[in-house]
Amino acid sequence: MGRGTGELDAWRLLPYDAGDSASHFAFSDALVRLASRPTIWWHSTARPTLILGPGQRMPATGERAESMVRKIRRQAGGTAVYATDAVLGLDVALPARHPLVLPDVVESYRWMGEMWIEALAVLGVRAGLVGIKEARAARTKASPLRDLVNAACFGTLSPYEVTVEDRKLVGLAQVRRRNGQLLQAGIHLRFDADDLAMQLDEHHPQKLAVELRARATGLHEIVDRSVSLHDVMDAFNHVLQRRLHVQLVPGQWDEIELRHAEALWSA
Repeated sequence: MGRGTGELDAWRLLPYDAGDSASHFAFSDALVRLASRPTIWWHSTARPTLILGPGQRMPATGERAESMVRKIRRQAGGTAVYATDAVLGLDVALPARHPLVLPDVVESYRWMGEMWIEALAVLGVRAGLVGIKEARAARTKASPLRDLVNAACFGTLSPYEVTVEDRKLVGLAQVRRRNGQLLQAGIHLRFDADDLAMQLDEHHPQKLAVELRARATGLHEIVDRSVSLHDVMDAFNHVLQRRLHVQLVPGQWDEIELRHAEALWSA
């Protein structure tokens, strides 16, 4: 955030990457452990991947589902995300002493959710911020498939995530280490409820897909024009710079970050 002298704080903007989700998690780990300055990194996956939460059981699926989709586990809390090339991920790494890193873990999400509300408005989307009571109520919402719905990150709500007409559009997660904090966001251009349902429960995929569609959405379902991943990135980056009075400076990975990520990925 600005220093009060007219000079803007510089945040590093890393190159967007469309690649392997496992490598992305290795690089995310490098950011939260090693980044010495505020850093923004956008990414998407090149291969359909089921990303599970740290304590989540690997779902039992048939040969068809196993052969087509990779399964990996993430560090951040939460539940399953079905990542495709139509899902955009965002990492924001902040040093431990940064003013946006609050003692209250939940409140640390608020500014990120507010940035998304404004960025989506730039794209013509009227969105809302999830309150704490609303998030609690969502987890206890009656459904014969409640456990399966709650096994999907976009099947339920957490505070300061973003919804459109009560359906989740932006999901948030967080990792904290001694060095700092990593806030992560995910947004769908296209929410693929059918494939996600098949990954979570191949016995009742149609019923589960209906439940998931009632709880989550993608940009292409709610905007009346074509929106690309780069449109989303540009909108968010613009709002971030204007609201926080920072300057995003294109940069590269530090050598120590590269070595850490590559060692973790190849282990």
